[in-house]
Amino acid sequence: MNNDMNSDKTKGWWFSVFFMILVVGLILFLSFFKIVDENRDILIGVIGVLTGSISSMLTIASGRSPEEIEELKAKLEQANADRASLIARLRDAQIHLQLKSDQLFEIQTALIEKLSVFQNENVIKTKKEAQVHLHDKIEQYLPKVETED
Repeated sequence: MNNDMNSDKTKGWWFSVFFMILVVGLILFLSFFKIVDENRDILIGVIGVLTGSISSMLTIASGRSPEEIEELKAKLEQANADRASLIARLRDAQIHLQLKSDQLFEIQTALIEKLSVFQNENVIKTKKEAQVHLHDKIEQYLPKVETED
């Protein structure tokens, strides 16, 4: 199957090269010879059809067929749709997570305020750094700092 596909691509490439040579030859021919008035409309129509298919022949000659390009476009559109869907789901999940965190914080705050044993009592007595006393074993590892008293 792979050999058949390469053979089809090779045939398409050779045909597109032949077609391009034919179009260039036709342009050169028409540049040297005058078109007869009675066949002018037919020749202009044929030239229009040939020049209209130059772009597809160039894509085939470059190694890509128009079907492959359309298939890639369809895959890209599908991937972009999937990406947008995933972004929307991620946004929704983030909103729900933030909502849950906010609600949990509000519940915790309400519980602390309502069920506090220390309600209306001044529990915290150490309010300044000077009031902090470190354990003796911790103080022996601290560097000696001379204070200017």
